[in-house]
Amino acid sequence: MAAGAHGLCIKDMAGLLRPAAATVLVEALRARFDVPVRLHTHDTAGGQLATYLAAIDAGVDGVDCAAAPLASGGSQPSLGALLAATVRSPRDPGAAGGLDLASAALLEPYWTAVRDLYAPFEAGQRSPATSVYRHEIPGGQLSNLRAQAEAIGIGERFGAVLEAYHDANILLGRPVKVTPSSKVVGDLAVWMVAAGVDTAALEAEPARHDLPASVIAFLQGQLGTPEGGFLEPFTSQVLAGKPPLKDAVFNADDRAALANPATRQSALTRLMLPAEAAAFDVARQAYGDVSVLPTHAYLYGLQPGFTEVIDLARGQQMFVELDAIGDLDETGRRSVHLRANGQPVALRVVDERAPTSATARPKAEAGNPGHLAASVPGIITVLVKTGEQVQAGDRVAIIEAMKMESAVTAGTAGTVDIVHVVDKSQVDTGDLVITMTPEPPA
Repeated sequence: MAAGAHGLCIKDMAGLLRPAAATVLVEALRARFDVPVRLHTHDTAGGQLATYLAAIDAGVDGVDCAAAPLASGGSQPSLGALLAATVRSPRDPGAAGGLDLASAALLEPYWTAVRDLYAPFEAGQRSPATSVYRHEIPGGQLSNLRAQAEAIGIGERFGAVLEAYHDANILLGRPVKVTPSSKVVGDLAVWMVAAGVDTAALEAEPARHDLPASVIAFLQGQLGTPEGGFLEPFTSQVLAGKPPLKDAVFNADDRAALANPATRQSALTRLMLPAEAAAFDVARQAYGDVSVLPTHAYLYGLQPGFTEVIDLARGQQMFVELDAIGDLDETGRRSVHLRANGQPVALRVVDERAPTSATARPKAEAGNPGHLAASVPGIITVLVKTGEQVQAGDRVAIIEAMKMESAVTAGTAGTVDIVHVVDKSQVDTGDLVITMTPEPPA
């Protein structure tokens, strides 16, 4: 408050705050600080309406809710339920001229339709989950974590990911889990399940494993230090032999871009998320601004016999109709015939759902120091060439899957003999990436 804050917000990112604790916390804040106090929570376990009512009785000034069709689960408690619970009470928002129950109900058909559109992105939680009191996953992370698990082929083992999240949270010092710290815990959990490494083995010999880059940077202090400190000797063993973090250095162009309101957002994205920013630029150059497409057409594709109206800019519209889709050819492409504002358009596009044939890759031999393997599935970027000399701990490749990067590192000094993978190709856990000849011991 001495720094000039105008209010306080209690952020209960996983829905762990219970009614009695909310009463104690809100009363203490209201007694000590003459500023508004707000409470934000997620309803993962299904009991946070009770927490809100306790906080309201204790004097909280505001709470965050969601329209009923988007509420509960990993989201916030239902707005309608809260308004109904406060009707004719001393804190009834409707009685004070604010939002009332009838008005909230009018919003619900719209949000029901929106949720139907975005059904593919559901987190898969169909009922309250009291397991949140163990794994402590933030409500906003649940859907992302499931998508991450699906992307690297362990979606059917999501229960194991939840348990691994609990263990990863402890290994990383139980940090406050908000973006991006929550992602670090999630990266480690997904990596543990994908790599088949249990907690006991990881804690016993962490230096044997190529952990995700986000985890290493976190243990180096990129996001600060957890309240209770880092777990030892785990952290020191992970960081042994690794180069320290480098401070960010902004050049004159970066500073100019950050100072200009027109370019600040893109500059921040590029500086904080360079890989994602580069991928976005490539997609924008290839496909243009797809944000103008109607949501249904973007997510589900064009439907024969239906005209999509695309608002390109103010006063500019395009009317697009799908005429026909051709057969799949030997290259995995199809001919697509459209009409755009009445003019025929013929395209040849790759059918990403077409079946593909894959050649089995050789697997690395366990315990062979000359075999460097992929620890997780993903897209690999090779960093070395045949004949190159590497030192113990050098990164020879990077594997990327759903914004999680894992390095393939040399366990000993030696010479690269064979690179078994093609740059930017898909690899699976255990695939042989590089064969090298270790240097003889001195």
